[in-house]
Amino acid sequence: MTSLSDRAGFLIVANLVKYAVGFIMPMVLVRLLSKGDYGSYQQMILISTAAVGVMTLGLPTSIYYFYHFVGERKIPALMVQTTLMLAVAGVLATVAILGWGGYFASTLNNPSMTGLLQLYALSLVFMIGSEHCLHFMIAQNHYGLAVIFEVAETVVRVLTLLAPLWLGYGFPGLIWGIVIYSAMRFFIRNGFLFGRSGLDFKGWRSQTFVGEQLGYSVPVALVTLSGILGSTVNRGMLAASFTPVHYAIYAVGALEIPLDVIFQSSVANVLRASLPPLVRDGNLNEVVRIMREAVRKLSIIVLPSFIFLLGHAYQFITLLFTSSYAESVDVFRIYLWLVPLHMFVLSPIPQVFGKPKLNFYIVAAMTVVLLALGYTLLKTIGFYGPALASVTTQYVQSLVYLLVVMKLTRATPWQLLPLWHMARVVAAGLVGLLASGLVDHLTASGLVNLVVAGIVFSLVFFLAAAPLGIFSREDMRLIKRWVQKVLPFKIPV
Repeated sequence: MTSLSDRAGFLIVANLVKYAVGFIMPMVLVRLLSKGDYGSYQQMILISTAAVGVMTLGLPTSIYYFYHFVGERKIPALMVQTTLMLAVAGVLATVAILGWGGYFASTLNNPSMTGLLQLYALSLVFMIGSEHCLHFMIAQNHYGLAVIFEVAETVVRVLTLLAPLWLGYGFPGLIWGIVIYSAMRFFIRNGFLFGRSGLDFKGWRSQTFVGEQLGYSVPVALVTLSGILGSTVNRGMLAASFTPVHYAIYAVGALEIPLDVIFQSSVANVLRASLPPLVRDGNLNEVVRIMREAVRKLSIIVLPSFIFLLGHAYQFITLLFTSSYAESVDVFRIYLWLVPLHMFVLSPIPQVFGKPKLNFYIVAAMTVVLLALGYTLLKTIGFYGPALASVTTQYVQSLVYLLVVMKLTRATPWQLLPLWHMARVVAAGLVGLLASGLVDHLTASGLVNLVVAGIVFSLVFFLAAAPLGIFSREDMRLIKRWVQKVLPFKIPV
């Protein structure tokens, strides 16, 4: 049977490709668009992220729970009712932005983007209406198929978005590319989901349980709503207080290092799909063991990345986005403090215990804190206020989640978190940073210097990891298995 680490590995591969491209795309776009157009693009992303996050209604996440609890006869009904509800939600989101596009644009201090924002809104019906498809694949244990879809979609997305810019159609062409890509994604995903499911959909209407699914998913959606409300309003206050050019500078600095979506969310989805049976059987010790092991493995990736990027933040931002975005470096350093939180997988636990309302209560309370703190710091500190508010609130939220998970699992912080292991990883990372700092100005090329610094950091970290006992035997076997998947020769496992 495939281990949890291997299952997570499949999703990590897909997310690595998907978000590596997503990480690189802004670097390409800042070179192809003016600061004003790039700021407008980021404002549209701000609106669409809120719309997709809220209007999916928590339905994709609910699939993991119901797929294991409703019985095989109701799986076709689960698939159909989820698809229909998301399609309706997508239409509502598109209609809302078509109708209020002018208001949103004016509120963001950018009324000239109204027409393009309304065009962009057409993509929402397709994006929302296909958000659930990969979740079904994961619930069905088709991790390899999910990887294929993610990688293929990423390639198509890049080509569809960049081709209009290369052909000289400018910013409007980019928006048309987004709409075309989202439409293809919708029809291909849903066509494959229903055409290759192997399910018998006759009589699905008599098996529906819409109320029960919404009863589970709406609290999840409210969690998303609260979180998005906080982050969107927090950034929206800044966008309304400054020009699109200033927002472009802020958006570059607020660049998400996608360790959460590549690694943390992959692990979280595996836990959502794998832990419910353990909770059902009352095997809390195994739940705690799996959580602790997940945090331990994530810490080996997350903490060294955080330390390296914090030490080389200026070189990193100016290399990727040119020196014209040097003002973004301080914002980037603030947001980097979110990275250590990516090693924790706490928020899925209330969901696997069938208590998604707990997530809502936590996130709703933290949203109030974020809005109050964001407004206060924006007025007192200015440009950096929203960033400081976001980071501070996330740390408080993680602490609250830890307390809730301790109560649900009846475990102590020392049982849930490998604190001593995390300290050893930090020590190895600091040694690596000291070494890399000695070589980050060797040549006149910023790219060469950063690459050399990264190589030195990695080598020194791994050398320090051995005597500190950071990698277990199981870690080494896992690494060998995944290296073997991409190498043409055998490695003894």
